Amino acid sequence: MKQPGKIICLIAGFLIISQIAFSQRSTRLSFSASPSVNWFSADIQGTESGSAALGIDYGVNADFFFDEESKYAFATGILINNTGGNIRYYNSVGDVQFAGQTFQSGTSFRYKLKYVEVPLAVKLRTSQFRRWSYWGQFGFSGLVNIQAKGESDDETLRKNNINEEINLFNLALNMGIGSHFDLGSNNAITLGIIYKNGFLDVTSNDQFDDKTTLNSLVFKLGLVF
Repeated sequence: MKQPGKIICLIAGFLIISQIAFSQRSTRLSFSASPSVNWFSADIQGTESGSAALGIDYGVNADFFFDEESKYAFATGILINNTGGNIRYYNSVGDVQFAGQTFQSGTSFRYKLKYVEVPLAVKLRTSQFRRWSYWGQFGFSGLVNIQAKGESDDETLRKNNINEEINLFNLALNMGIGSHFDLGSNNAITLGIIYKNGFLDVTSNDQFDDKTTLNSLVFKLGLVF
């Protein structure tokens, strides 16, 4: 089994064990498909963050409530995170090396990335009022890269594999607010805005000693079962 497949199986096993552990309390599962706006932040001259890129997250979320009134929960899940951004590299003494090829200084590269994401957050929810309840969450997201494609503005790269330019792991702050609308029969629609602030360097270009983090604003849309 390939490494991403092993990781997904381990995460699935963790969720099953967690559900058993919380079986005496309320557990709510939801499926979400959430558009996002994503951008890079670089910390040195020679690495310039470019325009934001649109993406989408989708997957299964699980809220394990640990109180009788279902107001406080441990929120986790398994998400496929399609994200990315743009970076322009400058080299004052020569060309830029990227994905095993040589480019002129000032070339811009578009990263198209896919991660398996496991959010781990504490979620607080209000009592229901006229079928609406409101929630807030704070925690972290662990991410494992499973695909990296790249394009250059000179069209030398066109969705080429750029795995060597991306680090395998990422970690991000995960905080957001939102609401639930009760549809009846234990079903609900959830809407929210989640901000993810990356902590780790996601790029791996040996020519530039930079720390480039990935940030996202996610517009969560989900159906709760």
